[in-house]
Parts: sequence; structure tokens; C-alpha cells
Amino acid sequence: MVMMVDTYLKRQGVRNKVNITWTTFESGYIQAFGPRLNDVVTEEFKERNITGLKEYIVKEVLPNKVIYQNGEEIPYDVLISFPPYIASVFYKNIPTDERGFIQTNFNDRSVKGYNNIFAPGDAGDFPVKQAFLAFLQADTVANKIHADLLNSDFKEGFDPVSMCVMEQFDKATFAQVPLRLTGNPTKPIEVDPERIDEYKVGVSPLWRIGKKMLGIYLPMRFRHAEPFHAGAAWKTMELGLKGMSSILAD
Repeated sequence: MVMMVDTYLKRQGVRNKVNITWTTFESGYIQAFGPRLNDVVTEEFKERNITGLKEYIVKEVLPNKVIYQNGEEIPYDVLISFPPYIASVFYKNIPTDERGFIQTNFNDRSVKGYNNIFAPGDAGDFPVKQAFLAFLQADTVANKIHADLLNSDFKEGFDPVSMCVMEQFDKATFAQVPLRLTGNPTKPIEVDPERIDEYKVGVSPLWRIGKKMLGIYLPMRFRHAEPFHAGAAWKTMELGLKGMSSILAD
């Protein structure tokens, strides 16, 4: 979002009249997606003259400034903020974590204590709330129900490899990130060190094409009530993204 704002202001010819500051409580930018995303964002902020501040934990928001736990105060004219993640709906008699997200069994996304109830996507307790990962969880649930109905082995469990294209208006950033749970509540997710060869990040104007491809492909699949992650259409899309990543991402 901050990079899109920067690009938009440049196109309007007013970027030199606006100071942009980004603060985050995290120790690295987009911390869950590992050090390569942090490096990309750091370099982008430098090129775009954006002030980035890490490990800034908000204490209080006032009408004209934000006060942080480290004692710093930053004034603002316009504030765009993300609140901490908490569940929007609380379910009685279903186990939840401290933020209200439904506790699940990792491999098949079933609710703990309930073999025939599933919580794929943002309602569940997987730490990263992201569309592609939600789609993968939905696939997992469908595979589990299919295996149960046919009384066959369930083999295709949840594999949390995130794939996303982050729009910046002038270019885009591609990230493919294999993730794993850490068991540490302060940093519950990390890049899987055993699958580092699958960890790819790249920045290029050409990735905007990949974003547009996804924007055409996904609605088409959903309109026809078809899974996004299967069939000839997905294989073509996957081959295109992998081909681009081999050239435009490291």
C-alpha cells in the first residue's frame, strides 16, 4: 500500500510535497515472509525516499500523532493503520486461541476435537491470513472430505507455500515462500529452512502481468465453481508463474 501511494503521488506531480513514514512492530518488513522480503522493502523504501521504522509498537493514537512504547512520537496529517488481528466472530463450544481464531489440526484443517468440522482460511488459527494460503487450505479440506467419503487414504495435507504478487502500480513484487510453524507465540511462523530452494522473491514491472493473469484466472474459475488449484488452466498458470520466477526472482 505504501508503495502504491508513493507511485500515485508521483504521477500526480505532488510527491515532493508529501512525507511518507511507515512504522511496524515487526523486527523485519513483512516478517513472516523472511529476510528476502525485508531486503526488498528496505531497498524500495530507500529508492522511494520513504522513512521506514521497525520495532515501533504503538502505545496510543491521538488525533494528530502516534505515540510509541519506545517514547517516540510521530505527527501525521493522514493515518492509514492496520489493527492487530483478532477474530470477528466468536463461536461457543469450539476451541479458539487467545485471539479468537479456531484451533485446528494442521494437516487437514479440522477443528480440534471435531473430525467432521473444518476451518480453512482466515477463521482458523494458521498465523498468516493470506488469500493463496486460504485457497490451499480449502483444497486440503476438499481432499480430506473426498478421502473420507471414499474410505481411502488422505495423502494431500496442507502444504503452506505462499505465492503472491504485490502490486506497486509502477512494478510488482513476486514472492513464493515455504512456511513452517515455530511453536513460538511471539514469532509463530518462519521460512522453512529445509525448503530454502523454493524461497523466491523478485521485483519487476513484468510481475504486473502475473498479477493481471491471476485477476483474470481466479474469477473465471470461481464463476464456474471449479477449484483454482487443479486442471489444465491451473497447470498453464503455474507453468507461466514458474517460468517468470526462474527469470525474474531469486
